Amino acid sequence: MPYTKKAIGRPAGGAGNPSPKNPHILIFDMDDVETYPVREVGVTIADDGFKLKEGAKLQPVYATPDSIELLQEAEGEADARGYKKGVKFAHPGTSTVMDFTEYNPNRNLGAIVRGCDGKGAKIVGSPCNPLSLKSETQDTKEGAKNTITLQQDVRDEFRILTYTGELPEVMDEPAKPGETL
Repeated sequence: MPYTKKAIGRPAGGAGNPSPKNPHILIFDMDDVETYPVREVGVTIADDGFKLKEGAKLQPVYATPDSIELLQEAEGEADARGYKKGVKFAHPGTSTVMDFTEYNPNRNLGAIVRGCDGKGAKIVGSPCNPLSLKSETQDTKEGAKNTITLQQDVRDEFRILTYTGELPEVMDEPAKPGETL
């Protein structure tokens, strides 16, 4: 459905408040994507079309809840403006996420950030414009954490997609500290 012009009024009270997010960011490899929603400029919501290949699952990565940031940076010169999208978050400690950050910096990734309100998920990255992983590790007297940034290298014309359809299967939630699987 193409974009339709309409009046944009003032949102209801409190619309500028932050929205709580599920602390598990769902990561997927673009090589595992079977179908992806067809995008059209001006349409930022899709209700179907996202599917992973048989046997592939979304990988949950824990994020400190108040560290989760959805990135949508507008950039470019006149007649060439677009958006670089991404997600940035902190993962506490340095041991459990190190294999993940070492394996994935040169892979084409996507990420899904779910809200706690059940009103859809934000899919960041696409098969044609995936996310790249950058990681910064802090292990000091102030604390230990990994700050992970998943961001597109190239801007495009689309904003982050809100997906209201059924998501693919998620790997089992990770074990809690001290728990064995």
